[in-house]
Amino acid sequence: MRPEVLIDEAASRVKGKFLHRGSRKFARWIVASSLMSDVLTTDEEDILLLSNLNTAQVVRTADMIGAAAVMIACGKPVPQDTLDLARELDISLICTEFPIFETCIHLVPLFNTVKK
Repeated sequence: MRPEVLIDEAASRVKGKFLHRGSRKFARWIVASSLMSDVLTTDEEDILLLSNLNTAQVVRTADMIGAAAVMIACGKPVPQDTLDLARELDISLICTEFPIFETCIHLVPLFNTVKK
């Protein structure tokens, strides 16, 4: 069974800043991509979607796949329409200064443990 990783813990691990804190508290998977068409092929839910895109399309895609949170890498500023959509859809929106691959390195240990 996949571990339930607290979104707060994941954000803390990469010095992430919450722009919006949604009601879902944990994620079981992490998907890192900047191609939202690739993200749409995932079958898992309870995902932390990590991307270096900062557009509303990322939040819309997160909603379509049942993601618990979106994390935007590289310290990119988030446009108001992206933040508004995250609030409307109740999806946590987090920013980190780390590049996407470095963020993955910090987060993998959280998601790489299997609870029995």
